[in-house]
Amino acid sequence: MNALTRTFSKLWKRTGIEAAGTGRRWQGASVLTAPHLSTLASRGPVQARAAGQYVNEPYGRRIVDAWDSALVGKGWQVRSKHSDSATARDLNNDFEALVSPILSVLVRSLVRDGEAFIRVLVTSAGAIRLKAIPAEQVDPTINRDLGGGARIVAGIEFDADDEIVAYHILPEAPGTPFTTYRQAVRVPAQDVFHVFDPIFPGQVRGLSWFAPVLTKLKDRGEASDALLMQLKTASLITGFVRDPDGSFAGFEGEAEANTGNLDVSLEPGAMRILPPGADVAFSSPGVGLSQAVDFLRAQDREIAAGVGLTVEALTGDLTQTNYSSARVGLLEFRRRAEMLQRNLVEGMFLRPLWLRWIDLLSLSGDLTATGNDLSEFYGVRFVPPGWQWVDPKNEVEADARAIEAGLKSREEVVAGRGRDIDDLNEEIARDAERDQGSQAA
Repeated sequence: MNALTRTFSKLWKRTGIEAAGTGRRWQGASVLTAPHLSTLASRGPVQARAAGQYVNEPYGRRIVDAWDSALVGKGWQVRSKHSDSATARDLNNDFEALVSPILSVLVRSLVRDGEAFIRVLVTSAGAIRLKAIPAEQVDPTINRDLGGGARIVAGIEFDADDEIVAYHILPEAPGTPFTTYRQAVRVPAQDVFHVFDPIFPGQVRGLSWFAPVLTKLKDRGEASDALLMQLKTASLITGFVRDPDGSFAGFEGEAEANTGNLDVSLEPGAMRILPPGADVAFSSPGVGLSQAVDFLRAQDREIAAGVGLTVEALTGDLTQTNYSSARVGLLEFRRRAEMLQRNLVEGMFLRPLWLRWIDLLSLSGDLTATGNDLSEFYGVRFVPPGWQWVDPKNEVEADARAIEAGLKSREEVVAGRGRDIDDLNEEIARDAERDQGSQAA
């Protein structure tokens, strides 16, 4: 075996776990050795760049809007489990009025900034209200060891049991007009709701959902602008006349005083016979545009995958989609959206907020129950927004057959449409009474 053969055998030899190997194939590859520290160090720049893409780029705005529509939609319904129907109805209406205006704000911050902070405030008149706090207002520069295992990390205070006990919040958001520097205020954790999707164990602050695609999103926008300029240039057809003898190749007109050059314009239907040796060549700036469009579509697919959307939801382009493929992609997207609805919107915000809201109502005297009697007020069910039918006729028939076969309950089907079965039953009963009354008349 000669030296060249030995070199190639070493180069292509595969042993052990290749992902942990060394060599030229892994030179320049990105690694993340300390994800916790890297997240804290990167969240600020990533958040600022994501905000820029959200404001300036169509796809940046579309990413946030698509997730807002999926997670919030027409709004969440609240169903108190209180035994008294009138009390339950009042609780439902009051809580929905409290949270509905802020849900879209929460989700937009969650996607764009990677995290959302909502603070519960009690006004001087005793009213309970919610206030969205910019992520930077929870001071990320505060990192302190409090002793005994307690600590503050990026403005969030933990006790010795690793439970969050407080948030250190600046009086005004950085960059607010007329803001003067003042120290952060310690706010108990029970009055602040921090919603984010942790991607690593031990993660304290959220990372923008734009993080995997920010670079590609920026480059894609610049490429699109470059193609647009190329198209504009292509509309300006430029010709170059080769004139060996200096006779203007048979064209007529007035030469420029300074250069002696003759500008020739094209006229519809005009024909010219050039003298021997003269030639006309035209520029072709639009060459390659069709291949560039296909390449941009490939970039769109990567961006959509990076932010968890279908490419149709990102671009709104359905020209290369058939019903079956669109439905398969939509089902997968809905599964992820439902997971995020339960884990983030309901698990981190709505349910803990309901418990805190009941406590505050009890403390203010708006609830007559106290002590153990409050347990009846704590029970609640949240109904997320339903999904629109893709194929109404077939989907309704499939649900009806599943109910008849005992594979689904009516409540499951109704909840999947974003409705509460109790409300539906009441409406059906009212319709039946109305029909009976009209028949009797």
